[in-house]
Amino acid sequence: MLKLRVFSILAAAFALLFSVQTGVNGDAPAALPVADKVELKELRISAIPDSDAKKIEEKCNLFGEYLSRKLGIPVKFMPQQNYAACVTGLATDQLELVWFGGVTGVQADKKMDGKCTFVACRDIDKKFKSYFIANKSAKIGTLKDLDALAEIGDEKTLTFGSKGSTSGHVMPRHFFQEQSGEKPEDVFKKVAYSGSHDATIRNVADGTADFGVLNYKNWDTAKDDLARAKDKCEIIYTTPDYVDYVWGARDSIGTDWIKKIKDAILALDAKNETDAKILEAWGAKGGKFVECEKKEWDGIKKILEAGVDVG
Repeated sequence: MLKLRVFSILAAAFALLFSVQTGVNGDAPAALPVADKVELKELRISAIPDSDAKKIEEKCNLFGEYLSRKLGIPVKFMPQQNYAACVTGLATDQLELVWFGGVTGVQADKKMDGKCTFVACRDIDKKFKSYFIANKSAKIGTLKDLDALAEIGDEKTLTFGSKGSTSGHVMPRHFFQEQSGEKPEDVFKKVAYSGSHDATIRNVADGTADFGVLNYKNWDTAKDDLARAKDKCEIIYTTPDYVDYVWGARDSIGTDWIKKIKDAILALDAKNETDAKILEAWGAKGGKFVECEKKEWDGIKKILEAGVDVG
């Protein structure tokens, strides 16, 4: 009798475990809830390498020092070689928090089966834009649309930034094809990828490319030698607005840590001298970080699902 009772208890326990793992009907995995509190001894952060590596390291270290003070744990910057490495790093638990472009944020969320939280973005990221530029010596002037660029693109070269860049490739390509009805490869003699927004400015300035595309913040904030290269170029077209950059965290660090990180980021205040330096380093001078919802990036998700090559 005792053996029968023990067997019944064990059978019930296994049945309960099976139902949690497979779902009530046994035909679909049931998602386990995200833990509220997780022990986290260190926060590893990174950012897509969309500009000069030294600039990225400096702003990440500045931001990391701030987060460490707010969170009470060490924050370590982990540089990544390319955009894909940032996505993989978060998805494989090598990173906890990453500054993504819109494309890489969507890619990370897909790779993680939706278990990536979009923590915050800058206020400017909800109305971002890209510039098409040309060397001033070409005397192109301002174009009314990208169909006009297609008309003069024959025997010319165009350089995007990185293939995985939202503002340096995916969205400008989308607008070009939408307005001209043609792929850049069918219009220009050569379509290249410079690797970063800074490199795009330099390539157009030195004649390596006739036209280039980059995000407006890198153009507007160019300094020193990059500013001198920029002086040789001009903006010929400004794209419509779209959403872009976002801080993404992996859900496995727990809702408690995600809330603490979010609160710290949203607390940055341009009126505070120390905070103002951080905001300026992140291209948000006089602005702030704001709350966001993942669905705001659905437009980029649809463009990616249409099959654009992001490397």
